[in-house]
Amino acid sequence: MIDYFALLGVERRPAITEEILKGAYFRKSESLQSDPSESGERFAVNAAFRIIANPATRIQHLLTLEFGEPGGGQIGADLGELFGSIVKVLQSADHQLGSLAAQSSPILRALEYQRLEGLRPQLEQVEKELSQRESGLLAELVRLDQRWLENTARTRRPLAQMALDLTFVQKWLSQVRERIIRLEELA
Repeated sequence: MIDYFALLGVERRPAITEEILKGAYFRKSESLQSDPSESGERFAVNAAFRIIANPATRIQHLLTLEFGEPGGGQIGADLGELFGSIVKVLQSADHQLGSLAAQSSPILRALEYQRLEGLRPQLEQVEKELSQRESGLLAELVRLDQRWLENTARTRRPLAQMALDLTFVQKWLSQVRERIIRLEELA
């Protein structure tokens, strides 16, 4: 397995600032620009940046390097409860957007669009809640980063849980934002 931290020349740790990561990426990319035969390494550097830039995939990669596998688990109970409300809002959005798309009559389309106006606040509320969860998880990541430096083995399980929770929060946030964009496109 390629050690993407080593490839970029950054320290193996759960939290890496955006400035450090971008600086390392640009330095490595610049060093490869002059040699056209290094296209494979350029691809690897781009892959490394993509993996290390995302906190969830960075944690998974770190845990795999350190322990052989990132560890399993289930999403936290609080996210499980949130999931139910997210599913309802996304299903409602998909149904209403589908109904609007199926209308060929301008009058019926206008009526369907009016029904969509109530959907926007629901999507925005879910987006706000997910963004807050993501911010909370990222703040916890900084705290776990300090514990990582003190005792790597003890932070394995909480980091694995965080990677899993972050993966789901990011996925759901992406899905909610996609629906918001679709609503804006219809406006």
